[in-house]
Amino acid sequence: MDKPKKKVHPFLGVLAALYGIYLLYGIGNSMMDRYTVGQLTEQMKTACVGRFLIDLPATMDFSYGQVFIDGLWVSGQEETREAFDARVLARQTEIEGERNELGQKNLERLDQYNDNGFVGKILVFGRSITKGQENGRPVEWRSVKLEAYVHSNGKSFNFKADGYDPELVGDLRKLIDKLRLVPAKELPTAAGFCFGPGMFVDPLPAELTEGVTIFAGFPDHPDLALALTTRAGTEPDKEDRLARDTAVDAEMPLWQKPLMDKLRKGKRTINGIEGGEVAERWTELNFVHTFGFNWEVTGTEDNVYVPFMHLEMSTGHPVHAGARPVTSFLGEDALLQLWDKISSSIRIRPTGAPPAKPEAPPGPKPGDTASAGDICPVTGWWQCPDGAKGARVAGGQHQFLTKGQRMPQALLSRPQTLWNKLRGVQASYRLEQPTSWTLVDRRSRVRMLPAVPPAGAGPANSA
Repeated sequence: MDKPKKKVHPFLGVLAALYGIYLLYGIGNSMMDRYTVGQLTEQMKTACVGRFLIDLPATMDFSYGQVFIDGLWVSGQEETREAFDARVLARQTEIEGERNELGQKNLERLDQYNDNGFVGKILVFGRSITKGQENGRPVEWRSVKLEAYVHSNGKSFNFKADGYDPELVGDLRKLIDKLRLVPAKELPTAAGFCFGPGMFVDPLPAELTEGVTIFAGFPDHPDLALALTTRAGTEPDKEDRLARDTAVDAEMPLWQKPLMDKLRKGKRTINGIEGGEVAERWTELNFVHTFGFNWEVTGTEDNVYVPFMHLEMSTGHPVHAGARPVTSFLGEDALLQLWDKISSSIRIRPTGAPPAKPEAPPGPKPGDTASAGDICPVTGWWQCPDGAKGARVAGGQHQFLTKGQRMPQALLSRPQTLWNKLRGVQASYRLEQPTSWTLVDRRSRVRMLPAVPPAGAGPANSA
């Protein structure tokens, strides 16, 4: 006599079905995120930041912060010659109508500038005296304020400094003599320090202290922001990024520690530039996940090609200041992919005549392999052998990876037990040895995904 079959409670069946839908939804979202990043990074544009270049997605907007060089803040703007003349004259009139701290005539010196295609004015004013002691003797330090305004072909540049040594005011003219315009959408080939619309050509002594920041973001996705800062001629920090991160984590309140997950932390060399990388995921109080990615170079004091550098990408920025953090438009894997694509492009700007273009060496071909942690050498479909004995690879054994991202370590999931189904959890693990990926199909873009992810495979004889 056949034993009666045990009936599964309908509620358990519903739970299993919901969990299956959840898994498919997560896999579908991950695939769509990778597809989105592939689309965002298919076309890139290059920006010049100091003495370096960085590639950004073509749909990203970017702007430059104020430049700091030789003790002066420099900014640029677009305006007509008429608007420039009126603005500078108004500023000159304002300065002339004031008295300095000593009760004397404020404007000490007004020089006209006309060289290298630039016209403008240099103003010396605001003399002050600070009294103090040096080696037990009373001393006085005199300082002045400097402002200069120059214009050429619809571009204006403003130079400003407080507390400048009166004996060094002639250095400002020498610095302006090195200023050159950089045409829009062009990268300069001359050696020097560039900041978007302009650059200062070499020779520039390292002790001048040169620095600039570029800010970038997607107009349609304000939740993500990126910035790259370079600063040369300054004393390096005593602690590098990794040491500071360790110190911050040690001082973190106990209640905050469960809210932060370290995605990456370690040394990372990009195109010969050694730095430290830290990537974190935070769970905010409104239960959304935000991410922070940082790569930093401690720098040197006397080498402009090894300056302090800091690249940062962060998510969760709300449209309105003061509002709660928001969910990023990209998931974790896609953000890592985007971060790797942008960060791996940082390099020293080549100068001089462009070299003859060499023949491109044969690139990776189907059958070639790469290990987890390596930089993906070519865009295409890659296969990993992990997933034997019933284990499954998150995202599939075949994955579309783009050139420049890090090859991922496969996340494996064991067959789900009934108890895990009831709890709504999935046991997962990673192998200790790096995942080996094999290139199976070279192509520049991912195949179009279906609008609805396919259902999980059932028995071969199922209806």
